[in-house]
Amino acid sequence: MVVNGNSKICSVGIYMPDEVVTSISLMEEINSESRFGIPHNWIDTRVGIVERRFASSETRPSELAINASIQALEAANIKPEYIDLIIFCGIDRDYIEPSTAHVVQHKLGSRAICLDVSNACQGIISGMTLADSMIASGAVETALVCSGETASHGIKQFIKRIKEEPDSYLRDRLGMLTAGDGGSALILRRKDKPNTGIQTMLFDSRGEYAEYCYYKYENGVIEGQMLMKGITDTIAKIHLSLISNTYHYLDWKPDDVSLLACHQVGKKSHESICEMAEIPIHKSPVTYEKFGNVTTVTILLALHIAKPNNNDKILIIGGGSGLSSYQGGIIW
Repeated sequence: MVVNGNSKICSVGIYMPDEVVTSISLMEEINSESRFGIPHNWIDTRVGIVERRFASSETRPSELAINASIQALEAANIKPEYIDLIIFCGIDRDYIEPSTAHVVQHKLGSRAICLDVSNACQGIISGMTLADSMIASGAVETALVCSGETASHGIKQFIKRIKEEPDSYLRDRLGMLTAGDGGSALILRRKDKPNTGIQTMLFDSRGEYAEYCYYKYENGVIEGQMLMKGITDTIAKIHLSLISNTYHYLDWKPDDVSLLACHQVGKKSHESICEMAEIPIHKSPVTYEKFGNVTTVTILLALHIAKPNNNDKILIIGGGSGLSSYQGGIIW
C-alpha cells in the first residue's frame, strides 16, 4: 500500500522513566550462566543493548503517553482544547475497553475524538497515517498521536516464569528481555506546501508470520514469544523488496537523506537497515543501546535524539510483529 502524506509533524515529545535497568542485571536474575549456559553479558555483546528504562509497577501506559504529550503540546505551542483527535498507539493499554486515548484526553483537559490503534511496534506510524488521512478528509485540523509502553510489567512476569518453568521455556522468550519502557507523542497539522511534512509511506503486511512474535493473555497470564532470528531475517527481506520503490516514490537518492530514523531491536538489525538503505550509520541515531527495544516509541525517540533541522529529508523505516513493515519519507 502506498500513502501520500497531507500533514506535517509540528512537534515531538518523549518521556523516559528514571529507573535504569542493565541487561546484565536481568541475565543475572535468571541465572543465565549457571542454568542455561548463556553469559550474563550476552544481550550486551550479541544484541548491543546495555540498558533500558523501567517504569514503576504502578505506572500505567497512559501516564507515559500523557507526559510525552504535554512535551509535544508545549513544543508546538498548542493548547489541549485545540486538539481534534487523539490516537493512542501503544502495545500496552490501561484497559481493554475503553480506549486509553480517553484517559489521555481527560488528563490533558481536551475534548478531542478518541480511539486506540494496536499494531505492535508499528503502532505510532499506523496511528500517524490514520490521523494524516483524517486531516486530508477535512474532518480533523490538529491531531495528537501518542503511545506509552510498560514492557517491564510483562518482563517481570516472564522472569518469574523463567525461574519456575523447564529450561526450554527461555529459548523463544529471551528476546522479551530486550524491551524497555517509554512514552512518545507527536502533533500533526495540515501542511501548507507540498515539499514539507509527510511525503510518501509504503506499507507491507505478512500475516503468515504472526506467530514469530506475540504478546497475549492466556487464562489471565501474560504469554508471549519473540523469535528474534526469524523476525529479523524476514523483515530484512521485506525491506529489501521495498526500498527501491520507496526511493522512487519519494524521488530521493540515498545521498539526499539527512537522517534515517528506523526501528531498532538491536545492533545487527540497525546495521542491516542502514546497509540496505545505503545510508551511513552515523546518519541514524542509536536508540537500542541505552533504551532497548522501545517498540512504538523508537521512531520518535530517534527524531528526538537527532533534533532535525528545517528541510532535512528523513527516511523512516521499521516494522513490527504481524509481520508488518513500513518505509517512507518526511521533510522536516
